[in-house]
Amino acid sequence: MTKKEMLGHPFWEDSNPSRLRLVRVSAPFPRELNPFFDDGIVLLAAGVPGEVPHSKWYMAREGIKQGIEEGMIESDTIVVEATSGNTGHGMGQVCTALNLRFWPVITGDVPQDKIDAIRIFGKRIRPQALFESDESTVEFARRLGSQLGYYNPDQYAKSWNWKAHYTYLAPQLWKQQSEISILAVPGGTMGTYCGLAMYARDYGLGTKIIPVMCAPDEEVPGARTLASIERDIRQPWVSLCSKEDIQFGTRRAAFLFSYLSWEHVLQQLGPSFGLAYVGAASFVQKHQQAGTLDQFRRQDGKIYVVIFGPDNYRSYTALYFGEVKKKEFSVHQPVTLELLSKVNR
Repeated sequence: MTKKEMLGHPFWEDSNPSRLRLVRVSAPFPRELNPFFDDGIVLLAAGVPGEVPHSKWYMAREGIKQGIEEGMIESDTIVVEATSGNTGHGMGQVCTALNLRFWPVITGDVPQDKIDAIRIFGKRIRPQALFESDESTVEFARRLGSQLGYYNPDQYAKSWNWKAHYTYLAPQLWKQQSEISILAVPGGTMGTYCGLAMYARDYGLGTKIIPVMCAPDEEVPGARTLASIERDIRQPWVSLCSKEDIQFGTRRAAFLFSYLSWEHVLQQLGPSFGLAYVGAASFVQKHQQAGTLDQFRRQDGKIYVVIFGPDNYRSYTALYFGEVKKKEFSVHQPVTLELLSKVNR
């Protein structure tokens, strides 16, 4: 296809994010899932509903579209992107619709189910797995993408990433939940965080947006440690938050607290939601202990804490069975500050 044919493809109109529901905000968490219930804190989950193609497809389409518009992607170009699976899934969908070749660059710890979810789009999808390398997946994708015949959209650096969340996700989120005191967002590419933080800032919404990252030496699918983010990410996240805003969570906590939420949250969110949950709890507890919580209260006296989860559990079922032992934890187990402290260390 020529550039004109690719940009005129019906896929773009069919996948117009403005026509689809990108986020669903849950009902307030009950007392057993909210250890701050008696402090007037309302916990809510915000996740990507099941009726959209994939949690990151609307962001991925913007990266491919920009490459075509700039003349960097032609019909024979190989699109190469580092991914933990979510953006790769979205780009796989877009490239398949446009008959483009796509090489997702992944690490050996990505669940096979997520790799298969990308490969299922067909023979023009060719995963590049890095098991042992001196380069990160991001560095490898950037190097390969700079070569003739390849193109790296680079979700870790390009502004199309955060702009997609700013343009499409943020308006829908605040339309559903106008009162948001604190919004916890898991940190991966930092695009979601940047887009939501810029939107809240530009529209004077008075929402504190906190990024939640993996604790050092921890691995949570779709999220990163601070060291990894500082090494690979070129999104403008540093200018949007202070060191005190950044929260951390363990792998065990991420899986457990997403698991405990499943009975309440309709779309049953994945481990990055659990990471954001424990980060939000840590942030609230620190202000509770410092006596500074009241700065986040709205006119009705409540503090509305929204926890964002960009993916679901389906690609991680084997990991859930490994990380969350049924004999030790129950889906009916109440969340307490003691449990939070025990698991997130």
